[in-house]
Amino acid sequence: MAIKKILVRAPNWIGDAVMCLPSLEELKALYLSSEIFVLAKPRVIPVFESNPAVRGIISLKPERHSGFFGTLRLSKELRGGSFDLAVLFQNAFGAALISFLGAAKERVGYARDMRSGLLTKAIPASGEIMKKHQVFYYLNIIKELGGKMPGRPVPQIYITAQETAIARAFLEKNNLKGKPVFGVAPGASYGPSKRWPAERFASVLKGLTDEYGGAALVFGGPEDKEACAGVKAALPSAIDLSGKTPLRESIALMSCSSAFLTNDSGPMHIAAALGVPTVAVFGSTEDSLTGPVGRNAASVREKIECSPCFKRECAFGHYECLKRVEAKRVLAKVKELMQ
Repeated sequence: MAIKKILVRAPNWIGDAVMCLPSLEELKALYLSSEIFVLAKPRVIPVFESNPAVRGIISLKPERHSGFFGTLRLSKELRGGSFDLAVLFQNAFGAALISFLGAAKERVGYARDMRSGLLTKAIPASGEIMKKHQVFYYLNIIKELGGKMPGRPVPQIYITAQETAIARAFLEKNNLKGKPVFGVAPGASYGPSKRWPAERFASVLKGLTDEYGGAALVFGGPEDKEACAGVKAALPSAIDLSGKTPLRESIALMSCSSAFLTNDSGPMHIAAALGVPTVAVFGSTEDSLTGPVGRNAASVREKIECSPCFKRECAFGHYECLKRVEAKRVLAKVKELMQ
């Protein structure tokens, strides 16, 4: 059967969405003459905008597509698209149900969440693939379709000339044109076990601005305001953008950074995909599974007996895996990548 239209169900989290980008490109390479449409929640749509592999983006609107009747409504809308293939990067049962009810002729994804009966190709989530970095977890789906598994996949996010111009205008307005800009994202929606102390972020930023000049930009969504305010309080010269800048605008500004410092979070993956020197501090999670993927990215961590625990909050209340990561060590790693 000729594959002319493909529906891709994107992951729901920004970091996961970035990690599936190499798979999206390999999917396009496998079906060169096809049109790929990405089905995604609004918060991750900016990751896929301007991507040359994507023909269109279908938004999962909470007010329209939630609940039983919302699922039926969305499925009816998808049936009108006449999709030949649905590729499910999201693991949930609902992703398979929507593609089944949406009449996609072939439906491919992992055999998880009791959805195998709804798929025409259910891929085993083997122990071997679960031990690999998540970027390979997504690529394995494309491999099962006959695509390639690149040795060193690197996600790429595309920025328009207009977005670049907006970012440059912002820098000029703040007297930062031609000066080093250091980005930081101190939040992490997963929980406090991923959040390195705000004052240590500020300490690294002060070390960078003292040596290289320029300024620090603090990035985050509305949910990150507290963590961002903590950095601003410890480093008053920092420019706090939390909750004030749309994600696409933030991405364009992040691309202008001389270096980027972050926790294990969505912004970490974005910065690494942009090719910015990126250093991520890891606590309760495992960098070999979800660390930054890029040509100039690194993680810093301090393994202790109970890490990685993958918990949102420290079961013992000490957060030692984060506290033992010293600011001077992180600063040294950032400077190393900048060189």
